[in-house]
Amino acid sequence: MTQKPDSAGAFRRYTTEFIGAFFLVMVICMTVIGGAGNFAPLAIGVMLAVMVYAGGAISGAHYNPAVSVAAYLRGALHISELLPYILAQVLGGTLASMLAGFLVYSNGAAEPTPMVLDVVPSLVAELLGTFALVYVVLNVATSKKTAGNSYFGFAIGFTVLTCAYAFGGISGGAFNPAVAVGISMAGLASWSSIWIYLVGNFVGGALAAFTFQYVNGPDA
Repeated sequence: MTQKPDSAGAFRRYTTEFIGAFFLVMVICMTVIGGAGNFAPLAIGVMLAVMVYAGGAISGAHYNPAVSVAAYLRGALHISELLPYILAQVLGGTLASMLAGFLVYSNGAAEPTPMVLDVVPSLVAELLGTFALVYVVLNVATSKKTAGNSYFGFAIGFTVLTCAYAFGGISGGAFNPAVAVGISMAGLASWSSIWIYLVGNFVGGALAAFTFQYVNGPDA
């Protein structure tokens, strides 16, 4: 397990997580509400990739509570930082959704109709998409076997891009509790469905962590 981190850089790590989650949710809201259509997942995936490159050396660039929980489970994040990471991510996503709504609606865009989710298919879609994302993150950004690689950011970004295309029409394609809160605040998803995202995302992330440990062995 990881040692308790030095508090000197803690605020820098939490700020980095806030910034990454902010811009991820901002791009999601601006492109989806703004009518980017089939190009929205491309913009979202690229934004995530570049933010991962920007913050990876500082905080690990989780930007996703499910990733943070999985990182803790596999020993890459100390328990003392788990809640602050999640709070920073959710706050970043919340502020982004509020600002995106102001920018888009002040420009005359019509408010969206919240997506109504079919429970079982949406749970499966969110679990699978989150599993894929977290499994990739753990393998390319936390494993000793891939340490020092230069492709981690785009591996993560392209995972979100492809899963958004694959599952977005079923669940909205959050794969991230901070994103789920953001899109609910922006009116893209109904608050009555928030539990579907939370269950699917956290269960998918936990399963990915356990699978990563099993596949990679004790020296991962």
